[in-house]
Parts: sequence; structure tokens; C-alpha cells
Amino acid sequence: MTRRRWSIAASVVVAVVIVLFVVGTFIQQPRALFGDGGVFRPDESSTSSPTVEPTPEPWTELDLPGYDADPGPLTLTPVADAGGEPITASFALEPGASPVGGTVGLSFDATELASELWDSPHSNLTLMLSELNRPALRFGGNGVDRRMWWTSSDEPAPSWADVTVTPADLERVAATAEDVDSLVTIDLDLGHDDAARAADMAAHAREAFGDRLLAVAIGNEPNGFFHENQPQLAVRDKSWGPEPYQESLHEYSAALEKASPGIPVAGPGAYDTTWMRAFTEAELPNTTALTMHWYPLWDCKGPASSIGNPTLEDLTSPALRERTRELVDLGVGVAEENDLPLWMEETGPTSCPGTNETSRTHAQALWTSDFTLTAAEAGAERLAFHSTLQACSGGAPMSPICANGTLEDPGLIAAGRTSYLSLMQLGYLPEGQVLAPHVSGDGAVMVHGVYGDDGSIALDLVDLRDPSAADDSADGGAVAVEVSAPSGLPGDAPQRWDLADGSRLSGDAFDARESALTAPAVLDGEFVDATLAPAQPLSVTSEPGTVTLLRLEPASSGAEPSDG
Repeated sequence: MTRRRWSIAASVVVAVVIVLFVVGTFIQQPRALFGDGGVFRPDESSTSSPTVEPTPEPWTELDLPGYDADPGPLTLTPVADAGGEPITASFALEPGASPVGGTVGLSFDATELASELWDSPHSNLTLMLSELNRPALRFGGNGVDRRMWWTSSDEPAPSWADVTVTPADLERVAATAEDVDSLVTIDLDLGHDDAARAADMAAHAREAFGDRLLAVAIGNEPNGFFHENQPQLAVRDKSWGPEPYQESLHEYSAALEKASPGIPVAGPGAYDTTWMRAFTEAELPNTTALTMHWYPLWDCKGPASSIGNPTLEDLTSPALRERTRELVDLGVGVAEENDLPLWMEETGPTSCPGTNETSRTHAQALWTSDFTLTAAEAGAERLAFHSTLQACSGGAPMSPICANGTLEDPGLIAAGRTSYLSLMQLGYLPEGQVLAPHVSGDGAVMVHGVYGDDGSIALDLVDLRDPSAADDSADGGAVAVEVSAPSGLPGDAPQRWDLADGSRLSGDAFDARESALTAPAVLDGEFVDATLAPAQPLSVTSEPGTVTLLRLEPASSGAEPSDG
């Protein structure tokens, strides 16, 4: 309707209101609108109950403490108000850079395949996973070789089995994977030395998941099948080693080829290059990827000199970033020798059992963002954070996601913890390739970058300075960050980018039990018209204890950079 027609309609309404008012005054009796047959009915508006909106069912909503879906414009500290030494960041798009998009997600114990949350009409799990933007899904963990029983023929479970997984379970998980557009990897039970049963599970998985099944793995962490200091995890005796492992690989591979010819296989799921080479040198047909597991804070009772203690200090130390690069580089070296991609199929802050001072903290959220992109820069092409669908209270303390019921009855509603918000923010990155960064300073402020397939650029500023100590330090406030345009871009790449929107992850302190995340929003103040070009660096600011994700879109064709 045109503006003129709206004006005419409004005039008619006003006239009708005036007539009704005059008539109502003349008869001096309160009346309602005319009912059927032209009879006046009493006005009951003063006695009727207000409309009450029904309470949404919990499975229709996200459970994300700290998330703001409608935050308003994102405010950054003006560059002129920043203190300390400015940070400079430059980037390069290198050949073979790791992909971004559908490559980061969650790892679950294989026993979770039988969880009721998958594809349930009364669970919000599908809704929660959708927020991670095509999350990678992996199923393995210690349970697959010790506590999971697979059957496709309703056999009774043996006494050692805690959980039975069936084809129906795989189909429910596959339906969820379809809904959230995920690619999936599944580990097979090597611990009980039953190649035919494992091959049967693989064949059913391939049928259920189709092209969404990236690969199956033969066992989980074979390097841990026998350790004298971990007898509770032993599934082999002291004769176990790389050579017996290779013999098992060949036996299982033959069974897999018989049950499901050509099924992709990945492995070994270990951090030790000895076991990685044992896997690659087995030369299994259809080997798809080399897989690595690593938990950087492994030194559960280490000395103060260790950088692997499960402490807030070690979790937020820039030294941990350098250690990540070193360890991933070892895996990449073996992968490249065999022309394979490297997947980090299981990771988390620490492998130490139980709750420690890093558990469920804002520091874990900061580490998750920094570790994900650091590992990708080092060459990891897929990354999955070990998780659980157990109860948030009493369940695995490091899991990004958990159920909000009790330990005895976790229920069907999943909630996101601080590190879930990190993964959610990482889902805002464009699909593309990670950029190789060069950043000045002591590493406390890190800048990661992604070059999008659509020509966009994303910047991820991770600030590992303690937010609770910011006011007590001379350089503890906002710091200026000057970013140069990436080099090595393809010939048809844009020559200028405009700052489009941003998101911020923040917390009050490293040990805060909740983080805050804003959905992507436009920026305000001096950053509204901010531009990046080869001869025009972009200056922004970073706050202590935050992850600031900024997205830049290609400028309009033919636009010239400003002189400002």
C-alpha cells in the first residue's frame, strides 16, 4: 500500500471513531462493538483475564547461559584510549592451509551412541548442535574398547558391557547428523579382539550415515591398551606394542573389506609418533587420515616448572600455544610423509581425572578459541573436543555440553558451558582457509585470521590477559591492534574490505563459572566505516579476557580506499 493510501485509510478510521464516540455519549451507556443482529453487548474488557503466553517446552529452546542473541551494536574501546604497546598482526595464505567450516566439533564416547537425546522429539540436542554450524562429530573414547557392546541381532550383552549399541541407535544419530549437516567418524572395538563384530558395526554405520561417514577407526588410543601405571585401563598384557597392533590392524582390515568394501579407515588416535608410524606402515587399504589425540595439560601432579599442570596459569599461558604448534607439527610431519590429512579427533584442556581449577571456567573458553585456530594453523584439518551427554552436575567437568538433569537422571535437555560458547563463536567464521599469522608482543594478545571462500576476512583476537587484574596493571586495559591485509591471496581476491560485524566472548575473571557471548552485530563509533586494504591497515582494540571476532566483507566493486 502506498503512503497516500495509508493516509486515506487513516482518515476514514478517525472519522468512524468520532461518530462512535458521539453516539456513545448521546445514549450515555457504555457499549461494546455491535454483535450479531445489530444488538449492543456490554463491554467486558475490564473484567476479562489478560492473554497468557504458553511457556515454551524446554526441547524447543537453547540452554545457553551467558548468550545474548540480540546484543545491539558491538562497542570497542576507541583506539586513542588504548594503552600499552600496540600489537601488530600480519597474515599470509599459505599453500595447503587448513580448511575452515564443518571441521570443528565434538567427540563423544562410543557409549553415547545409545543416548536417548539423539533425534528425540523431546530433546533440544539437535537445536544445540545446530548452533555450532555443521559441527564435526566423532564417537570413540575409552568406552569403545572396554564398555560398549555392539549387536545387530539382539544378542544378550556380556557381563563387561555397560551399554549396548544397535543399528537403531546408529540410525537415530545419523538422523541428527543429517539435521545439523555434520560429518561423522566412529571408532570400532579393538579391545575385545572381535574383528567380525567390529566389521558388522562398520557396515551398519556406513548404511546409516552414507556419505556423512568420513571414516571408521580401529580402536581408540592403542598406545594405552597396556600401561603398568594404569592397570584399570588394560585390555592387553605387557606383550602389547606396535607390532601386535599392526597384526590386529591387518585382521580387522580384512574383516572390514569383506563386510563393507572400500570403507574409509583412519587412525591411530594417539599422540605418540611411534604409534602413528605403526598405523601408516601397516599400509591398510582405503586409509583416509592420520588421527591424533592430545590434552595439553597432562601433568596432573607435575612440578611448578611444568607447563602442563591443570592450573589456570598454565591454561592461559602463551607457552601452551607454542607447545601446541610443536606437537601438531609432529603429527603433520608423519601425515605429510604419507600424503594424508591430520585430524585431531579427541582433545580437551586436560586428561587429568576429575575436577580441577580449570574446570568449567572462562579460562577454558579462552583456551578453546586459541587452541582451535592454533591447531588449524599448524596443520590439523579436523578437531573434536571430547564431550559427554551426562549431567552437568556430577558429569565430566571439561565437557562443552552436558544434560541439565541429575547425575542419576540426566534427562533429555542439553546445556552449553563456557567452552560451548567458544565453539559457537567459532561457528561464526566464514568457510574458507586459515591464515598463517605473525603477531608482535609476548603472545598474551593473539590474532588469528581466516580467508573466506566468498572473499571475506575474519579476525579472531584472543586476549589472554586476566580480566580481573586489568585495573591493577599499568597496561591491563584495552590495547590497540593494527592488522595488515593478508598476502598470498589469489589473483581475483578483493583489494579492500569493510568491517561488517563482530562478536565478543568475555568473562569477569579466569575462574568465572560463566562466560558471556554476543551474537554477531554491527559495530558503532569510529569502527562503523573501518576499512582494510593492502596500503591501509585496520586498527581495532582488544580487552583483557576476551575473544573478539570481527568479520570484514569485500568492498563494493570499484570503491577506492579512503585517506583516513
